[in-house]
This record gives sequence, C-alpha cells and structure tokens, in this order.
Amino acid sequence: MLASDRPEAQAVPGDRDDRPDVEEELASLARVVERLVEEHVALRERAARAEKLERGLSDALEGSELDELSSEQVAGRLRELAEENERLREVIRESRERAERIRGRLILMEDEA
Repeated sequence: MLASDRPEAQAVPGDRDDRPDVEEELASLARVVERLVEEHVALRERAARAEKLERGLSDALEGSELDELSSEQVAGRLRELAEENERLREVIRESRERAERIRGRLILMEDEA
C-alpha cells in the first residue's frame, strides 16, 4: 500500500492547507467584478455614442432626398460619385504635373537671367 493511499495521508475537505486563501480569492473576485463593471460602463458609453450617431444620420437622411430613393438608385448615385471623384483626381494629378513643369521652367529662366 502506498503512503498516499492510506486514509490518514489523504486530504480531508476543509483542511486549512487544502483550502485556497479566502482573502486572496475574494480580492481576485473583486478585481474581476471591477473589470466587468468598467467594461460594462465602456459598452454603455459606446452604445450611447452609436445611438446618438444613428439619430444624427436618421435626421440627416430625413432631410435629404435619399429616403425617397431605392437602394439601386443610391448604389447608382454612389457609382456616379466614385467615377466623378476619379475624374477629379486625374485632373488634380495633371494639374500638379503642369505646375511642376512650369516651376521647372521658371527655375531655368531664373538661372539664365
């Protein structure tokens, strides 16, 4: 028979040595509860911000013509705006290139003068 198999060698529930330190456990639980409360507060704040944003967007939508448009019409309008945006980016790129060429010419003219 092994020493650990003897009844006197086995732990008895409630022995001081086998029980976790109650104070440490309570402190640990208190920290967990505190973190949960903090997380709960943060989530409530996020929810409040999201609700405020949603109200603002709903108000803006009510004041626009979009609420009368179908989703296909909105998608079409978004495509049009994206294409226009791309055209404007191209115009800006070309304008920058022209400005750079003019700048180069001016520098050359200053050096010659």
